[in-house]
Amino acid sequence: MHHLSNLKCNATGLAPEHSMVLPERDAVADEEMVMAGLLQLYTAFSEELLAMFAPEVLYTMPNGSVVVGTKAIAEKFAALTRMNPGRTIRQRLLQTPESLPRGAMVVDQLVTSTDEMQPATERNLIVLKRREHDGLIVSLTEEAGHRKATVPLAARAASANVFNSPTDNMVSPCTSKLNLTKRRHYLKGKPTALFAGMTGPSYGL
Repeated sequence: MHHLSNLKCNATGLAPEHSMVLPERDAVADEEMVMAGLLQLYTAFSEELLAMFAPEVLYTMPNGSVVVGTKAIAEKFAALTRMNPGRTIRQRLLQTPESLPRGAMVVDQLVTSTDEMQPATERNLIVLKRREHDGLIVSLTEEAGHRKATVPLAARAASANVFNSPTDNMVSPCTSKLNLTKRRHYLKGKPTALFAGMTGPSYGL
């Protein structure tokens, strides 16, 4: 179980208020192609974009659900662009925190709906992790409002008063010896009939 303080950090390892103010930076070398592909992924998905991903890629959605593999990625983003055609998307490449591995990319994405009936603006965090030898994306994490998916109420209540320590299951030599003696004592004991003395005519049995 994670300590409660870890629940405040997003995929960058930072709190939302800190990742939101990361400075913007210019893309370098192959990052320009990744940024172009990422924008197209959210606006006009095509099968050619799957070449950016490693076969075992993990996609973590804003609701916390995770899908694995390029086929699952294709299904999710094809449906996304089909169901939300009236959107404008602006992406900014941010400074990569030291907590992330080399080659990782942090993107701040602003999504504006052009639907006259239901205009809306969303600000999401996208964190890409890539393989060093070929630059393919092995992990894509998206978090609404730069925040992790909301932890269910029951889980929050359960974790509020619980803190697990690595030493919880450790016992002293004395306690261990006492437990062993108790176990042996219980094994030697014979079952006793609880109502053995309540038989006979006087009890109507």
